[in-house]
Amino acid sequence: MFSSRLLFFSFVFAIFAPFSLALKHVPYLNVIGNAVKLVNNANRDQSNDDKFHDTLSYWKEIPGKLLNENENAADQYNVSEQCSFSLAALQLGLTQRETWALQIIDAIAKPEAGVLDGSLKWLGSYDECKRTSYHNESRSLDIKGKYSLLSIPIGASTNALSGSSVTALVIGVCLPDSCSPGDITALVHNNIGRIPFGNFSGLQFYVTSEEEDKPLTSNAVVAIVILSILALIVILGTAYDVIIVQWLRNIGSELQKHAEDEKIPLLNHNSKEVHMESESTYEKLLLSFSVYSNAKKILSTRKTSETLTALNGIRFLSISWVVLGHTFAFVLSNISNSGPFLKEMLGRRSFQAIANALVAVDSFFALSGFLLAYLTLKEMDKRNGKLNWAMFYFHRFWRLTPAYMLVLMTEATLSPYFADGPVYPPQGFEVDYCGKSWWKNLLYINNFFDSSEMCMAWSWYLSNDMQFFILSPLMLIPLYYHEIAGIIVCLVFLLGTTIAPGVLSTHYDMPPSLFTVGGSQDGIVDYFSKYYIKPWCRMGPYIIGIMFGYLLYKTKGKLRIHKVLNLLVWAVSATLACLVLYGLYDAMNGNPLSTNVSSLYNATDRTVWGACVCWVIYACATGNGGFVNTLLSWSAFGPLARLSYCLYLVHPVIMYAYYFSSRTPIYLTDFSAIYLFLGNIVLSFMVAFVSSLVFEAPMMGLEKVLLRKDKK
Repeated sequence: MFSSRLLFFSFVFAIFAPFSLALKHVPYLNVIGNAVKLVNNANRDQSNDDKFHDTLSYWKEIPGKLLNENENAADQYNVSEQCSFSLAALQLGLTQRETWALQIIDAIAKPEAGVLDGSLKWLGSYDECKRTSYHNESRSLDIKGKYSLLSIPIGASTNALSGSSVTALVIGVCLPDSCSPGDITALVHNNIGRIPFGNFSGLQFYVTSEEEDKPLTSNAVVAIVILSILALIVILGTAYDVIIVQWLRNIGSELQKHAEDEKIPLLNHNSKEVHMESESTYEKLLLSFSVYSNAKKILSTRKTSETLTALNGIRFLSISWVVLGHTFAFVLSNISNSGPFLKEMLGRRSFQAIANALVAVDSFFALSGFLLAYLTLKEMDKRNGKLNWAMFYFHRFWRLTPAYMLVLMTEATLSPYFADGPVYPPQGFEVDYCGKSWWKNLLYINNFFDSSEMCMAWSWYLSNDMQFFILSPLMLIPLYYHEIAGIIVCLVFLLGTTIAPGVLSTHYDMPPSLFTVGGSQDGIVDYFSKYYIKPWCRMGPYIIGIMFGYLLYKTKGKLRIHKVLNLLVWAVSATLACLVLYGLYDAMNGNPLSTNVSSLYNATDRTVWGACVCWVIYACATGNGGFVNTLLSWSAFGPLARLSYCLYLVHPVIMYAYYFSSRTPIYLTDFSAIYLFLGNIVLSFMVAFVSSLVFEAPMMGLEKVLLRKDKK
């Protein structure tokens, strides 16, 4: 009995030791420091400190009071009779040393080591609690363990990524399943109120209990039906392609040609062209869903003389950089050593490339603008300036939206069933299953609304990219018809997207990055919602990409630069890129930039980075890239680059599923971080490959068939 009480006492002590001081609204580290001093002093003077001795004695008695007084619990603590009856059975089971009762007590969280390092999640044993059960027919008892999370706010924190948030001590609680969250709150709160040490009158608890069963919602059923229909079509299309097209028709073609010429090779390499001409529209529609054909296209490493092969390497490295940055950003809330780890990492200059991984997205903006200008102007040149602008917009919308919406539907409605765990959100990864905000994603306007309600928060990039695309003809048309007028229009756009972030940064006193110190409290809170996701603050790299794409179009990729000048431009570009990446080292280590310098950085850093990326593309495309072009043009990058869009869509879902299903916090080290990154990116590429085969490639095939586009 004493051991069970001791375990329960540890749980109670974990809850209340830091909280009496948290009520004084002091910072978290001060709370812990004061708590440590308090306990040390009390231990030294325990014989003379009657109040502390009485309090300690009462804490030891809480488990007994909680269980022995169960007959009065319903009236005294507003606890349900069913919960009180189960607690009585639990008390009896403990006195008789029954395994199920010991398992419930054992599953309750105990104080973890490393509180000073930021270990604030004491999760207990989730699986032990869930598998605990007890059945007694004579007493009509059927008790199962029910896992709940008790969240105790101990202070507030502010950062540029999430704004203001509450720092809380999270404790796993295991009690009989008849005890509701209200019962747990009443039991703990009322017993704590009787402790004669400290003022707990304003104590607030937040109890989250896992649902025993997760019935399929109507949204989940609809999603499963849609995915099942899509899977059936994919199976039929693949079977038709493999059996009818690739096998039977090839055999028939071989036999026919063999009859005409017995010297025909055994393998007919031209059979594809023979049967493609005879395929009907319905056959082509079905073949658009063929995994066999689509996989061949995705995995192909063939290149033409006009292919900008260096783009594949930049795409792959950029999306890998995004995943690396998100690996660190997402795991920080689920590690037990956040304090010393962040301090050590930010103290390394090499870590600046990860802390500033945010510019990887600007690489994609620059790529999009570059390719758009180069390919569109070439097409306009072929058509004497005429272009079907309706199809220009439709193709872009169709290229991005089907895969985007299908991933969103799957993630929003089915994520509650992906996994489980002590911190796994009961309703999945999105608020209200995206029921109120999905249409904003569909229209690519979700970055104009409250960021806290954003569905698939990382989709802000897609909205920005689509908005830039919509505005691009305002620059492309003048560039085609009148070079000077086009350059002036681009410079006006560039000037606007430089002034806007500078003014906003100055007005709100924003920090220059997510991890830097400095800036006002409001500026830190507003960094993400008013600066980071707004198109008028992020268009710089896109405009630079359009201008470099126009330059490549005008020079037709044949501009040879003198060796000395080429090396000089490379050196300047590399220097500027390093300044963007590593220039905030001091600001991240306790030496904040002034408001004006921060504003200048926020106004120019992304544009400068986009210019550096565009120079690499242009140099490689015109034969001035040297070994950099050889490296970036490696043929293996081709298939990986084709998966970059789907990988961007799915990789946060993979990370959420892993981190939220974790049973214990992660102790992060260099090796474990590398292991996490490699696992994240490999698994994300695997899921992206499947998503591309089922979601993306079929829709591109449908567009070609329905709009009868010529294969290019």
